[in-house]
Amino acid sequence: MLSTISSAVALAPLLALSMMPHHTDAHTWIDCFDTDRSKLYDQSASYIFGGAGGNGFCAGYGAGYPGRGDGDIGTSYTYKLLKNEVEAGSPVCENAGTDTYTNTDWRKRLPVAAGQTAYFSYLPNGHIVKDKKGVGTQHGIYWTGQVGTSLSTTLDMKPENLLDGHTMDYDDGNCGETVDRNGNPGGRAGDGKPCIGSFVVPAGTAPGIYNMVWYWTFWLDNESAYVDQEQSKGYFGAAYSTCFGVEVTGGGASAPTSGSIQSEAAPIVQAAAPMGATPTPGETTAAPVVQEAPVAATPAPGATPAATPVAATPAPVMTPGAATPAPVVTPEATTPAPVFAALVEMP
Repeated sequence: MLSTISSAVALAPLLALSMMPHHTDAHTWIDCFDTDRSKLYDQSASYIFGGAGGNGFCAGYGAGYPGRGDGDIGTSYTYKLLKNEVEAGSPVCENAGTDTYTNTDWRKRLPVAAGQTAYFSYLPNGHIVKDKKGVGTQHGIYWTGQVGTSLSTTLDMKPENLLDGHTMDYDDGNCGETVDRNGNPGGRAGDGKPCIGSFVVPAGTAPGIYNMVWYWTFWLDNESAYVDQEQSKGYFGAAYSTCFGVEVTGGGASAPTSGSIQSEAAPIVQAAAPMGATPTPGETTAAPVVQEAPVAATPAPGATPAATPVAATPAPVMTPGAATPAPVVTPEATTPAPVFAALVEMP
């Protein structure tokens, strides 16, 4: 279900009220949004272990994110929906207030250019190395694609609302604790190293504030697919979400390049088709060729070894053969015409 909102309170509906209590036997949320991946990963200790001193380190945050200075963040910021609540169409966002991005000097929306890749980080919290129930599960970024609207319930978490058109593996192949639940080496990045996800706001997206939802379905439809069958026995399933705002600016660094190439090529083709002799708009490569082709074609048939002025001189000199050059000129006139037409049609 989509809801329309005013620009003054662009995030309000996205942060729909939910009076359901938190369930914290498991927990995952997005800690940090940024366009610099190395900042999120290599400097993760700054915002994960930096306490309140890490507030503002990231370029963007989830709505209502309290910061790591809140020792109760695992309870206060985790938004969990049991599988039956998901199926019932429960609010997909926790209430964070309409002033969530203005009531602090550090919690901001992520600024990103259309076409630019953005990254986000989350801790696996044992779901990859210890209980292993997160392996194979999916998460993704959802939106309406329009300024002034937002997704409201879990029923809106469907493929057509995926920002990138696809979900991602919760296990990024790198993150995970130092040891597993039995004390054996986890074979992963180690404690405190986050998982990294990414998304791209499509090139050409109009500037403005967009409301998005990070949504993770923490269950597998096929129960036999869980890596640790003992740990997953009797597990019912739940979903987690972090709702956040993104401020889209102009086109991204990579988007204008490919976009401009296509936009330049299109006018050339369109200009050539309706206007047979309009080489000016297509002044890239096709235009000079079209103009030079007829010139080169005229002297070539007349006299291959001679230059253009010479070809014009012998014509008047050979008076008795005046009737002969006339027919010769006629085929020459018809010959370049098709050549010119072909060159015009090729773009």
